[in-house]
Amino acid sequence: MFRDSRLVLVIAVAVGLWIPLTHLEWFHAHEQSTYIVRTVEWAEELRAGHLYPRWAPDLYGGYGAPLFVFYAPAIYAVTGLLTATFLDPLLSLKLVVLASSVLAGVGVYLLIYGETRQRDAALLGAIAYLAAPYRLGDLYDRGDLAEFSCLAVLPVVIGLYLAAAREARPLRARTLAAGAAVAHGIMIVTHTVLGLWGSLVVGLVVLARIIVLTRYGVWRRALPLVLALLCAPGLAGAYIVPAIAYRGITHAASMIVGFYKPQNQWIGLNELFDAHSELFGRNFMRIGYLVMAAGVVTAVGAALNFKRAIPALGWMVLCLALISLTLPGAVAFWAPGRVPLSQFIQFPWRLLGPAALSACIALGIGMAAATERLGEQVRSAIAIGGGAAFLLLMAWPHASAEEMPRAGIATDADSIRLGVESTTAANEFLPLDVLAPPSHSRSELVDGAQDATVEFSASDGSRNTLAVVATKPLAIVRLALYGFPGWGVSTVSGPADATLDTDTDGLLRVHLPRSGEYHLEVSYGMSPAARIGAVLTGLSLLALCLMLLQSSGWLPIRRSARVGDGAA
Repeated sequence: MFRDSRLVLVIAVAVGLWIPLTHLEWFHAHEQSTYIVRTVEWAEELRAGHLYPRWAPDLYGGYGAPLFVFYAPAIYAVTGLLTATFLDPLLSLKLVVLASSVLAGVGVYLLIYGETRQRDAALLGAIAYLAAPYRLGDLYDRGDLAEFSCLAVLPVVIGLYLAAAREARPLRARTLAAGAAVAHGIMIVTHTVLGLWGSLVVGLVVLARIIVLTRYGVWRRALPLVLALLCAPGLAGAYIVPAIAYRGITHAASMIVGFYKPQNQWIGLNELFDAHSELFGRNFMRIGYLVMAAGVVTAVGAALNFKRAIPALGWMVLCLALISLTLPGAVAFWAPGRVPLSQFIQFPWRLLGPAALSACIALGIGMAAATERLGEQVRSAIAIGGGAAFLLLMAWPHASAEEMPRAGIATDADSIRLGVESTTAANEFLPLDVLAPPSHSRSELVDGAQDATVEFSASDGSRNTLAVVATKPLAIVRLALYGFPGWGVSTVSGPADATLDTDTDGLLRVHLPRSGEYHLEVSYGMSPAARIGAVLTGLSLLALCLMLLQSSGWLPIRRSARVGDGAA
């Protein structure tokens, strides 16, 4: 990899655009310190022995919340592990941002190079993507690290699918397809909304390549692509299934009303070019100049070398289609109930991220078509000059942030409880039975008891132990914990098995059927939907493994044909 000087340059640019974070403890953005709090919660649960935490025990003053049932877990799985072992949560998050920045540049570079076999075209497209205002705004203005990372994984997913389609050797093609499915699953669990819409983009791209393969008479080459595309959501099943199953028993409806309603978040064409916006100040949605540059280069490429520029035209059509969905004219598309789950995008302008990626891919492929007959030195000069222009004109105004001092940021469990942190603006994943967040943190694990005396109680994250004496049958102990599917009670010792339910205030209640001494453990584990999701993930992994283990004869293809190069 490091023998490729242009790829090294892409990596250097990716690191350079991350450098401003090293000068800050943390930075002011729309998300403030929410990612830090979530990272701490994940790390605390890891230390308590939960390999896949789903409950955040210290939120809402210690009453807890099923945060990781709904929030895509990929970011926190990495930052939480780093925090639970070696690093500070702020540094862990910065390192994930660095990895995402590098991955974005490398992913686009390899994607375009795979389609064009021209390194200078790949260099220009990759730098343009790194400099895209929306991508940088996701980090420095919005602070949405999950969406920022998802936009880094998306080109990797597309690149792997296209590489699998180009590959004539069966085993290598299946390996690339399996890798694409895994990367696709990771994309889905990196950011739920963009993972969904990114999957639609991926599906369109793969469908286009399948049509090309069918046209060339090697449709069997498409089979690994289809299987991988079907397995990708299944790989994310452990997360997706419970998130969908339990959304209705939370306040998730608050995510799509008022400010968060898609119909209230249209942008005008002028916002694709204006330097400032009312919502964020710096207008990171100004990808218009990038799209125009890609369009001009694609047009020149089509005029000079139409056949090779056809894929670039396809990417431009996709880019413009995505942009059109952010404009008021798309009101019919976003009508409630028209497209399942579409309302949960909240902000249609999220699609500007994939649109910018599509423009950059078109830019790279268009340049390859336009400069095919030019010498290497001229192509290099165009790529370096164009990349420098993108960095100065697009990236420079957006690659900075204001200091947010560490003082006042909750970076430990006690501070999170005392601060009654929620990490969400609309309390959308508060259990539905809980009408409003608590005004203060809980003082004890036990909120009250009827016909019982609690002699001992302790909490270790989402695992709680109790020593209770029931003075009468059918005694009840009410806990200062919000109820949700996944909670269970285990009777370590006692005259009968205790049971668990939720009262009208949304709090857990332990029922003791007989009088006597009980030693209980109340913990959050796998809910029924989580078990189903885990099975789906396992089956998807098994399907991919079986695909890899198949002999070469499973896909009878003509090894001499290497078709589809450059097709979008």
